[in-house]
Amino acid sequence: MGAADKSTFDPLDLEIIDRVYEAAWAKLIARAPVKDGDDEASRQKNLRQRLFALSQPGRVGFDASWNRQTRQHLHLGQFSPPPLGVARWGR
Repeated sequence: MGAADKSTFDPLDLEIIDRVYEAAWAKLIARAPVKDGDDEASRQKNLRQRLFALSQPGRVGFDASWNRQTRQHLHLGQFSPPPLGVARWGR
């Protein structure tokens, strides 16, 4: 899947992508804090580009988008699963 043109997404798609971005950014910062402003801007841009690349206009849902981006980041080693015995979010 390539990066999609943002103009092809309807407003609801864009809102969902934005919410997934906010949740993913919070998780990323919690796991790997930013060291400087340039690094933060670069990481934010990269995350947003990945979310758009993983999304298809008209087929954006929070859960599916969250799961896709989380799998992508786990594959890239940017998120690591919690150690055994550590409580997970929502449990």
